[in-house]
Amino acid sequence: METVNVDDDSDNDNEEDESNLIINWSGTHTVNVHPFHEPHSVEELQEIVRKCHSNEISVRPMGSALSPNGISFHDKGMVSLANLDRIIDIDTKNNTVTVEAGCRISDVIEALREKNLTLPNLASIAEQQMGGFVSIGAHGTGATIAPVDHYVTSLKLVTPARGTIELTPERDGELFHLAKVGLGCLGVISEVTMQCIPAHNLLEHTFVLTRKQARKQLNELLHKHKHVRYMWIPYEDIVVVVTNDPVDKSNAHLAHNLTAESKSKEDERFQPMRDLIVKLTLAKSDPGSDKSQIIKNLEEDFKGKGFGELRDQLLAFDPLDYDHIKLVNNVEGQFWTQCNGYRIAPSDKMLNFDCGGQQWVFEVCFPTGTYDNNNTNDMQFMEDLLTQIENEKIPAHTPIEQRWSASSSSLMSPAYGPEDALHCWVGIIMYLPTDEHRHEISDVFKKEYCDLALSVGGQYNIVSHWGKLEMSTTGNNFLKLREVMEYRYPLKKFNAARMYFDPKNILGNNLIDTILGRPK
Repeated sequence: METVNVDDDSDNDNEEDESNLIINWSGTHTVNVHPFHEPHSVEELQEIVRKCHSNEISVRPMGSALSPNGISFHDKGMVSLANLDRIIDIDTKNNTVTVEAGCRISDVIEALREKNLTLPNLASIAEQQMGGFVSIGAHGTGATIAPVDHYVTSLKLVTPARGTIELTPERDGELFHLAKVGLGCLGVISEVTMQCIPAHNLLEHTFVLTRKQARKQLNELLHKHKHVRYMWIPYEDIVVVVTNDPVDKSNAHLAHNLTAESKSKEDERFQPMRDLIVKLTLAKSDPGSDKSQIIKNLEEDFKGKGFGELRDQLLAFDPLDYDHIKLVNNVEGQFWTQCNGYRIAPSDKMLNFDCGGQQWVFEVCFPTGTYDNNNTNDMQFMEDLLTQIENEKIPAHTPIEQRWSASSSSLMSPAYGPEDALHCWVGIIMYLPTDEHRHEISDVFKKEYCDLALSVGGQYNIVSHWGKLEMSTTGNNFLKLREVMEYRYPLKKFNAARMYFDPKNILGNNLIDTILGRPK
């Protein structure tokens, strides 16, 4: 896409221009935007924001368009920071890295690797840009590790009404902590400085527990391991546990048990999924078809396909049928049961992982006591959610992912709270394996599954991850959402800051203005 220049006498008509069609990573949201800007320098960005402010033209900042909810989209004007991707400085004395906002996480990690440093925590996707990574509140996992925004030490914002400003905690206090998770509403982030930690390898252990065991062992696991992730499988008494810990003298001996996995072992893990695909394909084939040839063709097709591709192939048969989803979840459980084992790799390789194919995602966050005194909200929420899913026969795809984090100091973070607080993150998903069922899956996910999660989560004061917050499907849900937002966030302060830096609201969009209200 080319930058569309904003002249002082330009109008704000949205011209249909296929070159400005943007689709988010999940394929769940699209926008046909005009004008669309791609500045190549900070000076050019400043001029774009100045002219848009002068002419009251929207200029919503966009990262890598990875957020499932398209929170960065606005059809009346957007700006991409993709070309502002320099790594400005790596300070090995203070262990900080300063980058332009368009720099991708993967590039930052590689640059830090040369200095034996890395980022304190990572989300699952490494192709995020640093500006979006921070301002959307990415969180990673670790009961004593805060979401990534907590580790920001300074920000530069190009604001519509106040020009370019630099914020630090020492000088700007509360405003700095408002701006870290600023949702693109206070200014366009041009530069970020973040605290780093020494680079290290992690030992990852994957194993399976029953639901009862997962509840019983949780607090021990959270205290024993640096990173803990649960993956619950609806309709199966299986919880996949993934732990990660720095490699040291206490666990280094486990490395001797690591061997290159044989092809036969891989085939063994995938075989239940492949067998089900063959069974379902034969059941749908014409009575007179050559079944041996069908099997031969499928076996050839299986070559090179990994777990995610096989899961999509299975789901595609009937992604909304309750009985079919139970079958798929069962063979996924068999797969994970055979995945018990260890592996060692650099921390970024472990904490970035494959999220699977295109999907709808709704992720919530809520407090669950403190690190030393978990009040069990995390396990009670999961028990309530799974009971409702299974009672109402929701065609729930796997996994339901559960992670934990410490508090963030960012006032607009879903995990904002006291220093010793423990926060739980739970994400439900539905995959979109084919275009044929996309519309029906979307309806069921938003109108049934998400509403169920919201209903279950009401008593736990859940709020959504900002990158996964969708418009409410009913008026009642909207009123509840606004009530929770006003309870959990300092909306008056945040909107006052929006009014100060962006009085014409050129940085907002419909989702932001509906959920948070217009700046005033």
